[in-house]
Amino acid sequence: MLFTSDRPVKELNDFVDYVWSFYGEHDDTLYPIHGLKKKDIYDAFFVYEDRILKGDLEYVHYEWGDGDSLDRERVRDIILEQPQFIAWHGG
Repeated sequence: MLFTSDRPVKELNDFVDYVWSFYGEHDDTLYPIHGLKKKDIYDAFFVYEDRILKGDLEYVHYEWGDGDSLDRERVRDIILEQPQFIAWHGG
């Protein structure tokens, strides 16, 4: 797992909550993704983790940034690779 503390589950949950705060469907979200559930964020995180750990040529530049905004955006992009999700585009 990417988390290095003695509480990796808490770190993962905190990261998922962070992603949810930007893209979840709730009153104060910034960029809602219609139909998104927290489970989808967990699933996307594990795809992201797999891409980082495998280091395939396409994702060789991926590295864990301790849950920073780039990590959040990459998880969002993995979510949006799934056709059932549509990102909010303003307006």
